[in-house]
Amino acid sequence: MRKSIKIFFLVLCSSLVIACTSTAPLTGRSQFKLISDESLVASSVNSYNQFIQKARQQGKLANNTNNGHRLHSIGRRIASAVEKYMYQNGMGNRVQYLHWEFNLIESKEVNAFAMPGGKIAFYSGIIPVLQTDARIAFVMGHEIGHVIGGHHAEGYSNQQLAGLAATLTNVMVGRAASSLVSDGLSIGLLKFNRTQEYEADKYGMIFMAMAGYDPTEAIYAEMKMASLSESSSSDFLSTHPANEKRIAALKAFLPEAMKYYKK
Repeated sequence: MRKSIKIFFLVLCSSLVIACTSTAPLTGRSQFKLISDESLVASSVNSYNQFIQKARQQGKLANNTNNGHRLHSIGRRIASAVEKYMYQNGMGNRVQYLHWEFNLIESKEVNAFAMPGGKIAFYSGIIPVLQTDARIAFVMGHEIGHVIGGHHAEGYSNQQLAGLAATLTNVMVGRAASSLVSDGLSIGLLKFNRTQEYEADKYGMIFMAMAGYDPTEAIYAEMKMASLSESSSSDFLSTHPANEKRIAALKAFLPEAMKYYKK
């Protein structure tokens, strides 16, 4: 009986991976997706709106400040570049799902994020770290790159697969072993997330270049972020690549990004 369950488990997982494999737009790597990128837009926009509403109630929205206007101006340039890139690369049908919104949140946190649907938020703490418009443009392009690269749907699908694997393993070999499998899968997915970060960096460089920002500034942006890191010597259990590796990858991709750059 247990052998039959094991065979069923292997066949089911193999079938899922084969049936739900797509290709990453920029790098051409295989992606596992149980859902489409567009199917996440409604829930993402709802979560984003709740986040912004809370920030507004707390008096944390900083859109009417100089940096808020600055962020919006950079955002419009990056958004135009993203849409142009998508039309040029066979993704024009997905532009309709992008309803751009840029918000600056008053906080010391050094962070930014983008969500499906074109919803962008920056924490004000990251602005003095990045300093220049070009570096802000890179970080924004990087975050949007996660959206265009389908990383949200990919991450959701990996979580669902990990949950299925843990459940079936529990049936096959017991709860203790199931826990070990879950931990192992989680660590394995971290490396995959680092792959997504490298992809998003490439998108960021392309988008900023198309928007008229020198992609060389992406390297300096990462150097500034690296200066805040307490440890950049290892990327073993990090969702982001080690800073040295990331900077090296940016330098390696720079000649390609420069092809998109027009002052």
